[in-house]
Amino acid sequence: MKRTLPLVLGFGAGLVMLLDSFFNIPFVNNLAQRYFMRSITVSVAWAVGIGSLNLLRIHFRNISQRRTNWMFSAWLVFVFGFMAFSGFFLVGHNQNPFYTFFYSSLQQNLSSTVYALNAYYMVSACYRSFRVRSMEAGALLVVAIIVMIGSVPLGAYIWGGFPLLQDWISKMVNDAAVRAMSIGVTLGSLSQSMRNLVGVERSYLGGEE
Repeated sequence: MKRTLPLVLGFGAGLVMLLDSFFNIPFVNNLAQRYFMRSITVSVAWAVGIGSLNLLRIHFRNISQRRTNWMFSAWLVFVFGFMAFSGFFLVGHNQNPFYTFFYSSLQQNLSSTVYALNAYYMVSACYRSFRVRSMEAGALLVVAIIVMIGSVPLGAYIWGGFPLLQDWISKMVNDAAVRAMSIGVTLGSLSQSMRNLVGVERSYLGGEE
């Protein structure tokens, strides 16, 4: 039963979601939307909760043992508790003006700032990666330079054609490659899903028979 029951449950859940996607069967549609989709939400909530507890456990240990940069762990725990308290106990919860001020005015702006700083590391990584050792690497380097220059106002100031080239590469060349990759990923996901559905792939059970 340790193997058979999970396989039967997996097959049943997969079959219900498959029928819900392709057929209009009221009972199946109601079962999928009211129970199975809600179970996904509950599973995600549990995953977030367990991840949060693990995060706090790690940083509390850093603080108690005074490890290197433990003060950053203390700051993380403080901010975590502050935002959690504000979201759970203030009137309106995450719609409370006090909470939205800290989230929208501080957290999002700080996230954007950190992401913007990553641009310098990306440029450095591109410089190290795009060393011209072949024709393909040279073509990649040229395209990368055009896209980077065409994406910033300085490119249009240097030459008006840079933004047009960047737009053409993004819409024609890049989109075609992304769609081809998406088709491959979709076919791979479909194949893996069918293997899980019929019980050929059993690694998610925690071991192989």
